[in-house]
Amino acid sequence: MRTACPPRVSCGPRTGDRPASTPLIVTLAPGGTVTICSVAFAAPSGGAADAAAAPAATGGTGAGGVGRLGGAATGVGEAFGNPFVTREYFNMIEPFFIGKSVFDFEHIEARIRNAMYHLGVGNQLTSCLAAINVALFDAIARGFGVRVCDLIGGCARTRIPAYASTGFFSDDPNRQLGHMLKEAADHPYAGAKIKIGRGIANDVERVRQARAALGKDKLLLVDINGAYTPDLALECARAIEPFGIHWIEEPLPPGDLRGYAELRARSPIPLAAGEAHHTIRDFKARIDGRCIDIVQPSVPGVGGLTEARRIAILAQASNLRVAPHVWGGAVGLATACHLIAALPDTPHTEHPPHPLMLEYDMSDNELRTRLLKQPLRLEAGHVLLPEGPGLGIDLDPAAVERYRIC
Repeated sequence: MRTACPPRVSCGPRTGDRPASTPLIVTLAPGGTVTICSVAFAAPSGGAADAAAAPAATGGTGAGGVGRLGGAATGVGEAFGNPFVTREYFNMIEPFFIGKSVFDFEHIEARIRNAMYHLGVGNQLTSCLAAINVALFDAIARGFGVRVCDLIGGCARTRIPAYASTGFFSDDPNRQLGHMLKEAADHPYAGAKIKIGRGIANDVERVRQARAALGKDKLLLVDINGAYTPDLALECARAIEPFGIHWIEEPLPPGDLRGYAELRARSPIPLAAGEAHHTIRDFKARIDGRCIDIVQPSVPGVGGLTEARRIAILAQASNLRVAPHVWGGAVGLATACHLIAALPDTPHTEHPPHPLMLEYDMSDNELRTRLLKQPLRLEAGHVLLPEGPGLGIDLDPAAVERYRIC
């Protein structure tokens, strides 16, 4: 599919009242177009929406950017957050893409960020850019008959070790820590991550239960979600260290750089963070300041695969570990698989001390389990890289309509 001139973006039919699924038409090659639509999804009430793509517990949803290349190639990406806000951001950035080459994404993104700097980056503007970025990678890869990971560094692995993201705080008597730990222990995951951060005594008890359920050989990770001050986080780290904790995720609020640096210098347990950071500058400050040991870029959170890979390379160049944060639907999970598949092992390629791992959400998340024609395969504690060109996944049209809310 070689062309003499680059593909262009054009606008499709417009009406006075824009529909909930707002189209952007992007031409990937002469004679072919890509339509990027905002399609907002919500799981059934009480189901996946809270966990799948919502900030905190707002009951928000995820959104996808969808592309079509002359009827021959389709790309899909995932945004994160409230669908109605997501739709408006898509409307705002559409004009920047009209008439431009789809291969100019980075330049267009820079223009958008310059024009809308006053809106900040820790919001759904970045998430919408991520959906478009991933959808374009998916469509372009399908057009050339290759995988997305082939476009961003090649495929180093097709089986990705997974750890269970579980142990959430819950008021449901049937979904308490013991139930979730049993579910995680019954699968051959590399380990499990649980939530703590409600007082040292409670932390120790939850960690004790988790270690007893998982056994001594599986990894145990904990996530505080920024709930502690440096002194409390250090007290917590020292209290739970005897249970063999692999890392503490987000022990402090994301903006406390000095607190992170001081805590990391004294903590007996490695620190991980990145979910709440949105640009390579954010990560550079934390990497250069030696604030964390494990760098966790989120593809929707940083604006797509292009920026996530930059951050991962920066971390590896500083001899720090990378473990992408994954929280959302099936499209986001597949995207993370391709990002991890393309990253080299470091610091030693044949005998890495800590192989790259994928976070696997174990909440009741129908946007992960029912959105695709063929769900991602989990085998012997590994998520298998989807087969086929692009991301290797296809949305189930019936599921899209079932979960669509705008």
